[in-house]
Amino acid sequence: MVNRPPNSYDVAKAAGVSQSAVSRAFSPGRSIAEKTRSKIFKVAQELDYKPNAIARSMSTARTNTTQQSGMVGVIVTRLEDPFFSKILNAFSRALQQMGLHVLLFSVESEAEVDNALYEFLQYQVDGVIISSAILSQKMAEGCRQHGTPVVLYNRYTKDKGISSVRVENFEGGRMVANLLVDTHHERIAFIAGAQGEPTNRDREQGFASRLNERGAELYKRDEGDYTFESGHAAALRLLSLAEPPDAIFCASDVMALGVIHAAKLEFKLSISKDLSVVGFDDIPAASWPGYQLTTIRQPVEKMTQEAVNILIEKMENPEQKAQTCLFPGQLILRESVRKS
Repeated sequence: MVNRPPNSYDVAKAAGVSQSAVSRAFSPGRSIAEKTRSKIFKVAQELDYKPNAIARSMSTARTNTTQQSGMVGVIVTRLEDPFFSKILNAFSRALQQMGLHVLLFSVESEAEVDNALYEFLQYQVDGVIISSAILSQKMAEGCRQHGTPVVLYNRYTKDKGISSVRVENFEGGRMVANLLVDTHHERIAFIAGAQGEPTNRDREQGFASRLNERGAELYKRDEGDYTFESGHAAALRLLSLAEPPDAIFCASDVMALGVIHAAKLEFKLSISKDLSVVGFDDIPAASWPGYQLTTIRQPVEKMTQEAVNILIEKMENPEQKAQTCLFPGQLILRESVRKS
């Protein structure tokens, strides 16, 4: 005898019914006599049988086009980033409260997109939330052509038919510019995130344009890739200049933490006194005593709930028009920026 968990065939055999009867018994809304259902449940309990919810929902979705699978796909990148972990946690809780389950896919490079999308859609998910910086438009259009509702989170495309929920990145950049000008910084630098990524572009454009409006200018610009290491490396380059910046705004908190680390350990600088640093996102580590990072906070709970609400509306009514929801960021003042 092979030691394995009992399956539906074992339950059917012990209960003296067909496998299809077992399937109907464990599928809400399916037609089956109550006496038969009770018998199957009793046998299943005795055998300690646990039906495969994912397999069952996929099977039902394939055979009945009006039946939802109960699964929502979430596509992310940079899962090692604390901010994306925070987002995923918020989505998981919001979807679970609606009786839905999360199917997670992480896409780390452009080369992975086509294969991931093909595999993803095979799961017959009811909807998709995309928080990926990599080809969001291509992925969103592929899902929509497949008939799967899509919402972009903190991303957007030129396609007006795709819903989007995001923070006001442009205005966030402007708030940081105002702060650094008001505190009389003269050599203000920016460390960008991924090249060509809309979120990064909007933050930088808002920042640079507001500096110009206030009679200041962007002193230096460098690039990273939203990682601690890239922020650290960019800081080494900027702080090695003959006249280094006296303030650095980073497109993400994670890069800003890398900047602080480099400034303190490599250059023995005092944060705020010698160098002001600002981030964007307000990850948990931003408030740690060793960092006390001034940043732009994203209202993650409100944004994720709105994304879920929009997706469910689209799932229930495919004719629902696409929506764009913008949420204001909040400037969180801590100790990494000098007072004046």
